Amino acid sequence: MSAIDVMTSVSIGPAELAAMFWEMDAEQQADFFAKLDEIAGYKLCMQMAGVVREIQERGDRGDHAAMNGFRTMLAHAQAYHEEAMDFRVWGAQRAMDRMAQGAKA
Repeated sequence: MSAIDVMTSVSIGPAELAAMFWEMDAEQQADFFAKLDEIAGYKLCMQMAGVVREIQERGDRGDHAAMNGFRTMLAHAQAYHEEAMDFRVWGAQRAMDRMAQGAKA
């Protein structure tokens, strides 16, 4: 059996991309952000500056949906990151305490 290459042009808009992203599990969503970083590199910060400007302009016109989504994702991600770091530090401290107790015994 031979491989067949099919070239098809597909247009995916923001609504379709958002739906596809939402259907991914956490690992796939993390892969998405890793690939975005790989593709964009340092230019991602410049792109996000433009995105934030667009979100603000929409808010000025009374359309707050993009700002709500962006703020929710960003604010919660930051809090979860900090909590995960605290949990890792706590876990490492417990492991060191157990090792010290084991060494004393």
